[in-house]
Amino acid sequence: MRNNLPVQGIAYDKKRKQIYLAFNDYLFKTNRAGKVLTSGHFHTGREFEGICVNDSYLYAELAQRPELLRQKIK
Repeated sequence: MRNNLPVQGIAYDKKRKQIYLAFNDYLFKTNRAGKVLTSGHFHTGREFEGICVNDSYLYAELAQRPELLRQKIK
């Protein structure tokens, strides 16, 4: 990303050995070496408050009207 944007969420999936990074409404999945595996954009115009991985799900909490999103990890 540009403009020195701060990371708003980081989570590590021990089972898959992958790292998830979140800022603004973008989400990136990397391997442990830092190579981006996939990325996505939620198009909500809202920032992340935090993310976590639990079992086979990624949870993301959004700011401004708190909302919790859950996505199954493949």
